[in-house]
Parts: sequence; C-alpha cells; structure tokens
Amino acid sequence: PGQTFASRYTKWYLEALETHLRSQEICYAPLRKAFIRRHQMAPNFNAELYTNVGELQALAKLLGPYGIKYMGDKLMERCEESIHKMLSIVKENKELLIQLNACTIDDFPTAGLMKQLKHHEEFIGECTVVGALLTFRKMTLSALKTVVGTRAPFLQKCIKDFHTNAPVDCDRTVVEEMAIAAGLETTVDAALCAAIQRHCMTISATSLWEQFNVMVAVSLPLQSVLPQAHFKTQIEGHENNIHCVNTAVASITAAVHTNFVRTAGSHHDAIRKSLRDYMEKLSERMMKLLLDEDKELQKEVKQRDSMFVILENMVQSSPYVTYDMLENNFPYTMIRNSYRALYENKKKKKALEHEM
Repeated sequence: PGQTFASRYTKWYLEALETHLRSQEICYAPLRKAFIRRHQMAPNFNAELYTNVGELQALAKLLGPYGIKYMGDKLMERCEESIHKMLSIVKENKELLIQLNACTIDDFPTAGLMKQLKHHEEFIGECTVVGALLTFRKMTLSALKTVVGTRAPFLQKCIKDFHTNAPVDCDRTVVEEMAIAAGLETTVDAALCAAIQRHCMTISATSLWEQFNVMVAVSLPLQSVLPQAHFKTQIEGHENNIHCVNTAVASITAAVHTNFVRTAGSHHDAIRKSLRDYMEKLSERMMKLLLDEDKELQKEVKQRDSMFVILENMVQSSPYVTYDMLENNFPYTMIRNSYRALYENKKKKKALEHEM
C-alpha cells in the first residue's frame, strides 16, 4: 500500500542489479550497451532483457522524468553506502597511501609497501559496484533523453541551450540538475554531489579524497592476477566489471571537487588536476606490471594486456581526460598492441573450436 509504479520498478531494478553485480553473475557490455549474464550463471535474472536500449526507453516512457529522478536518487543512496565503506578503507590505509603516492616509477616499492595494503580487494569490489550502478544511471538518462526528445523536443532544446550558455555566476549544480531532468549528459551529476555532500564538509576530508584516487590507482593493477579480470572482446569489457571502475572515479572526482569548489569555472580545473594525478599514478602502476623485478609476482600476472586497455577506458569515461594526457603518461602503442593480442587470441580460440 502506498507504493507507486516508480517505487516498485526502482526497488526491483536496483535490488536485482546490485545483488547480481556483487555475486559477479552479470557484467556490463559496452558493445551491447546493456548488462548481460556471464556464462548463463544467472538463469533467474536475464539482465539483457531488462537493460537493453529498447526496454529502458519503455521504462522511461512509463516512469517519466520524475520517476527516473526518483530512481536516480535511490541509486545514489546505494552508491553513497558503498562510497562510505571505501572511504573507511582509505582512512585505514591513509599513512601507507601517502608513502605510495610519494614514490615514482623508478623507486616504487612492490613487495614491501604493497603487501601492507589492507582490504584492497573489498575496496575495488565496492568501486566496481558503484561504477556499474552509475553506468546504469547513464543508461536510464540516455533513454530519458530519447523519450523527452520525441515528446517535447522544443523544451529539451531550450534546456540544452540554457545548460550550454548558463550565466557564469549561477550555481552549476542547479543547472546540471535541470539538464539531467531532461536526460541530457552532464559533466557533473548533481544527485551524486548531494549524496556525498556529508563526506565533503570537513577540512580533513580534502586529504582523504586525495588518497581515494591513489587507493584506486594502486589497487586496480592488482586485479591482473585474477582470471575473471580478462577483457572479453565479444562485449568489449572485463568479466568482473573492472572497466566500470573508471566511471566511478570520473563521476566521484567531479562531484567531490564541485562540492569543494563552488566558484564558477574553478571546479573544472580542480577536477582536471585530480584526474591528471590519477592517470599518472595508475600509469606508473601499470608500467610496473612490465618492469617489476619480483619474478614470483610476474608469474602470477595473467591479465597484463587486459589491464592496459583500462587506461584508454578512462579517456572514454571522463571529458576531463584526453588522449594527450594518456599519451604523456603511457605509450598508446602498448595499448594498441594489447588490443591486437587480445583479438588475436580470440581468433585462435575460434580456429581451435572449429577444428574440434
């Protein structure tokens, strides 16, 4: 009693997605623009039937802008819970992360400090879930954009024009919120800003958020020892959804610095600097997968090529990260070679299956 269509659909979608994401039964397929099942492991939840483009457009027609906004707000509540857990892990590793952040590629210790890193698997797991949920958020907004553009094209164009040419002295979060209501893509998610506002209210929070990206950068390459971190060319994504981590980093970083810097225009510089530092540290750690002198660790690394392609994924996840920024930190030739190796392995497997 008292439940609306929006609340029922929201509860079902978010519970189903988060449950199956945490159990790694489904993954996001960028090539199909939908969540899909992994090896038929989730027979009771056929994710691709409920998250494909046509189905989400039907959902947007049914719920409307207010319903999609309600779903977005509830989704952000779930994201905030995971972000709170991640910040607790960052706080626990804070002193160690400061030391790791001060190291360069030449003197970066692998065996010593990295073994002291606590709960990094849980951290990446939560970050992956947040990234996947934020990806679903973008999918619903894209569907809403199509629906509003069909039903009220002139209104949508007016909102888009105001969003593009908003006055310099206005509060950008209000403008972004209005744009999101029309399904327009924004650089900063106003709902995410509101969700994590309480984590940005103290002076100590600034340094904690600085270490947040460091924690991601040093933890993500450690996934290279896991078989499920393999990049699947059929879906252009990783089986365990770690390609969604960069979506989480880009969205959270933008929201955090928008909360910290309310001056118009200044938050863009802060976001760009923070993501540049993240790319530098992540590139250093990726390089260590090649240069590491620890032979035992090198034997364990199984998904080196799959890790390298994540760097390009960051360019696609954020408008603040460019290919020039990527090239300054990591040779794109190596990423291209990784793609070639992954696709050639796919061809070899198909050839072997055909022979059998």
